Amino acid sequence: MVKKHGINQVGLLTLTFGVPGSGRGSQATRELREQAKDLEFVQKRWHSLNTNIIARRYPDWICIPEPHQDGVWHLHVVVAAKVDIRTGTDVETLTNYRLPAWMRRGRHLRNEALAAEWRALRQIACKYRFGRIELLPVKKTGEALARYLADYLSKSFQVIPAGKKNRLIRFSRGLGKQINMKFSPWNLGNLIYRTRLKMAADLLHLQDHGDFANFLGPRWNYYLGDLIAAIPVPMVLPQGCFELGIAAKVLNVFAENPIPYLDEEARMKLRAVNAVLLRTFSELAFDERAEVRWRESRPAEADNIDVGPLTADDLQTTLLESSENPF
Repeated sequence: MVKKHGINQVGLLTLTFGVPGSGRGSQATRELREQAKDLEFVQKRWHSLNTNIIARRYPDWICIPEPHQDGVWHLHVVVAAKVDIRTGTDVETLTNYRLPAWMRRGRHLRNEALAAEWRALRQIACKYRFGRIELLPVKKTGEALARYLADYLSKSFQVIPAGKKNRLIRFSRGLGKQINMKFSPWNLGNLIYRTRLKMAADLLHLQDHGDFANFLGPRWNYYLGDLIAAIPVPMVLPQGCFELGIAAKVLNVFAENPIPYLDEEARMKLRAVNAVLLRTFSELAFDERAEVRWRESRPAEADNIDVGPLTADDLQTTLLESSENPF
C-alpha cells in the first residue's frame, strides 16, 4: 500500500467498541463490549462499517482484528487516504501514549487533511457505536507498520479455537487481486500429504512433485489429486510426535521404501494406485493438449526480450563523462 499510494497518504485507523456519549463505564458500553467478545459479532459490525463507509471513503484498506486482555476485540485498519495526512503532522507526539490524552490531541499537531478526517470519523463513530476511532499517519516506514501489525495477527491466531475458521486479515478488492491468500499450515496432515506427493513423484521418476506442473500445467492437482490422496499411509502417530520431529523422520523412511510397512491389503491398494497413476500421467503428458499445458506452466517472458541486437544508441555513451580517472 505504501508503494502504491505513498507513505504520506497511508494511515492506521483504530476502532474500539463503545457507545459514544454514554461514558466509559456505562451500562450500554459494558453490554456492547460484552457482545464484542464474540468475533462473529465483530465481523458483522466490520462488514456493515466497511460496506457503507470504509470502502467508499478509502481506495484501499487492510483490516486486522485484535483481542484486548479482557477478550474484547477491536480493529486495526490500514487505510489509503485520498489526501496527504502526514506532511505537517506531529506524528511523534500523536503516537506518544505516555503523554496524557489532552497533550497529544491538540489541533496544532495535525494538518488540515488529518483534522478533517478526524471530524468526519467522529460522526461515523456515533452511528456505528465505536467508542474510540483514531486515524494516525505512518510513523516510520511501511515495513515497520507491517511488522507491528504482524504481531497483532499472530496474537489473534493464538486465541482462535482449534478447528474454527475465521478470517483474521481482510483486504480491499484492489489489494486482494495482487495477493495470494492461500495458506497451508505446517502440521501433521500437511506432512502426510507431502509424503504422498513424494511417493507419487518417485513412482513417475520425477525429481520432486514440483515437476508435475512441468508436464501437466498449473492444474496438475485437478488431474492427479484423487489418485495421490488414495496412496495408503497406514501410520498411527501418537500425539506430540509431530512437534518433536519424529513424524517427519518416520514418514521419510516410509516414503523411501513403503512395502515392508504395509499389510497385504495395503500393498494391493498401493499397486493398483500406482498402475492407475502411471497410466493417467502418461496419457496426459503425451496427449494433444500436452504442449498447451506445458506452455501454460512456463513463466511469462519479460516485455524487453527479443527487441533486437544492442546498438550504440542503446548505450547512450554521450550521457557519460569521458575521463581516464576511474573515480
